[in-house]
Amino acid sequence: MPSRKSQTAVAIQVDREADARARFWMLSGVLLLAITLFVTAMAGRVHAGEPVAVLSEEDRARYIQIFQVQERGDLKQADILIGQLTDKVLMGHVLHQRYMHPTAYRSKYSELRSWLAKYADHPGANKIHKLAMKRRGGASVPVRPVRRAFRPTAYHSVYAVSGSSAEGRTGYGRTISRKVRSLISRERPTQALQLLDSSKVRNRLGADERAAIKARIAWSYYVEGKINKAFDLASAIAASHREDAPLADWYAGLSAWRMDKPDVAAGHFEALAGNISVSDWTRSAAAFWAARSYFAIREPAKAVTQLEIAAGTGMTFYGLLAQRQLGREPRVTWSDPAIDATSRTALLAIEQVRRGAALAQIGKQDVAEAELRRAHGRLDPSLDIALATLARDLNLPATQLAVALASPQPIGAALFPVPDITPEGGYEVDRALLLAVARQESRFITGASSHAGAAGLMQIMPGTAYHITKDSTYKRGNRDRLNDPEHNLALGQTYLQELMGYSEPYGNLFQMAVAYNAGPGNLIRWTKQIGEDAQDPLTFIESIPAAETRGYVERIMTNLWLYRLRLGQPSPSLDQAAAGGWPVYAPIERAGATVQNASRL
Repeated sequence: MPSRKSQTAVAIQVDREADARARFWMLSGVLLLAITLFVTAMAGRVHAGEPVAVLSEEDRARYIQIFQVQERGDLKQADILIGQLTDKVLMGHVLHQRYMHPTAYRSKYSELRSWLAKYADHPGANKIHKLAMKRRGGASVPVRPVRRAFRPTAYHSVYAVSGSSAEGRTGYGRTISRKVRSLISRERPTQALQLLDSSKVRNRLGADERAAIKARIAWSYYVEGKINKAFDLASAIAASHREDAPLADWYAGLSAWRMDKPDVAAGHFEALAGNISVSDWTRSAAAFWAARSYFAIREPAKAVTQLEIAAGTGMTFYGLLAQRQLGREPRVTWSDPAIDATSRTALLAIEQVRRGAALAQIGKQDVAEAELRRAHGRLDPSLDIALATLARDLNLPATQLAVALASPQPIGAALFPVPDITPEGGYEVDRALLLAVARQESRFITGASSHAGAAGLMQIMPGTAYHITKDSTYKRGNRDRLNDPEHNLALGQTYLQELMGYSEPYGNLFQMAVAYNAGPGNLIRWTKQIGEDAQDPLTFIESIPAAETRGYVERIMTNLWLYRLRLGQPSPSLDQAAAGGWPVYAPIERAGATVQNASRL
């Protein structure tokens, strides 16, 4: 018979084994529960890049054929294929192509009216309505197209004042402001100043509004090279009406800098940096220039304080420069989440979204973008991330960007989309540069066009296309080819390479951007006009007479630096600009490369 001691030992061993088994089954249960929850959760997730199939493969092939044969004018074959469709989701677009065909079909008013009754929310409804009104005769008025709804965006123009300027507050003030602008455009700032100081205007226009308009005249003096006059006027306005004319401090600061008075410049820049009514772009510029000024007078502590203000604005031109000077990497969350099945189902239940997805499935990216951007205007903001993710999976960068700009939620990756598009012949310049320009020029809308006639992703003029290729058909019937994204990117990168040759040193990105926006002739003219001060890169930018071009250069560079970060690439041009030098293009990717699945990065 075992001793009490051995019995106790056995009992202890049994208890230990029981405890171990209990712990094993408890842990197994927890693990099983965790696995079950994980599998359940993942079943409700749609991974990044998973195909979005609205149409069956059969209907997809039929729709592609329908659009092709209708384009050729073979409407009988199109009708046969239409009869075989099981999903009629794109019939509005099919009939739009038919009714608007230039030669193969003449639509009746009854057909156009019927189309508008069913499809008034389609992107092409305005064209159908216009044609219907021409052919209406005495018939009843057709349904009007559904107006596109827009969501406000957080996108500010460079040096926006956020409504704090007193300029144009009254009707009379707006009239005088227009006259002043007209005189300034004809390089008559002194005459404009005399108008404002006349007794007639003084008696009818408040001092605050006159001060705000005078600030515009100070800027005119500055860009004409009359720096002393610019400083005298701008500094006087800042002293008496700083809140009514915030940019007076900017003009006074730049003038003082060019007059070699950095101590005076610092005060004006710091005052503007502390003005909460201006945009982040303006505030970051003022703070960075205040830091420059304080460094120039050897007050580094004050300079660092101003750099911190500029760096705090984040993804702005001067914000990035300030962060680099402080030795920091930009804090950007490139969130690129998967879309959950519930959200995707909710999105695809919206007819416009479903049409957009179907159009993307058959390769009609431009119309798909139009559908989704229209849908976004009326979408619940809680679905923004889901829509941006869906657009990514459909390779629709314009929708990604539009959603990200308007969304109250940060969607970092969608702000800087990387579409799966390769220029004809492959990349000859880095993706980051091409994407930076396309984002600014067209916001990735492949069919974008300007009043001047520029077209496509890179906003290429027909004359520029002819200059590059010597193909005269761009000026006639072949100009639609500029809307082909691969072809447009190829032309754009060739032109960018050419413009790099106009700059000094070769590949100077600031000067290249000026030439792309305003032409090589203006680059040469403005450089001469600015004179010796054009040798300082940042002074050169801020002294460009055209406000659009100044903002353009800063947007392009900001885009480039953030795309470098997005793609995991170094950014030597940011280092150069932060050090006070000219940023020079340095290729990082292999020339001629094609990029697979770029939209998934």
